[in-house]
Amino acid sequence: MIEIQSNDTQHVLILEPNKSMSWQTNKKILLFMLFVNMLIGISFALVGAWMILPFAGLEIAAVAAGTYYVCWKLNFKEIITIEAESVILQKGVYYPKQTWHWQKSATRLLSRPGGYRQSPPDLYLKHLDETVEIGDFLNRKEKIRLRNGLNKVGIIVR
Repeated sequence: MIEIQSNDTQHVLILEPNKSMSWQTNKKILLFMLFVNMLIGISFALVGAWMILPFAGLEIAAVAAGTYYVCWKLNFKEIITIEAESVILQKGVYYPKQTWHWQKSATRLLSRPGGYRQSPPDLYLKHLDETVEIGDFLNRKEKIRLRNGLNKVGIIVR
């Protein structure tokens, strides 16, 4: 997903992975799965197969951990701020963990075709001898929109 915010002095492009469900929806699904799993586990325990209960709990814990990890990874953001003389690239989850400050005049966008016919192009911001990949989680349409958006605001595409 690409969000573009522009005003007279700067352009901000916010890049995020597409999210199918929010964390709140995932928690509701996990609670439902816990209820069903415990209902089945307690039924087996009443019949005498009590060893099912710990494994039912471990199963839900493993699914919950995997779901949390995926939701955490989907909160990743890349923010590209383009001002009159500078380009600022920030990457991170919840807050910027990596930041690059570059001069706009020396910054280029490299666009390399994907490995096969319908794959999205690979996009890199290059400043002098430093190259950083951007939007690796975007689909083909979004990468083309990003490339065109950066070209519009003055980043030269190669």
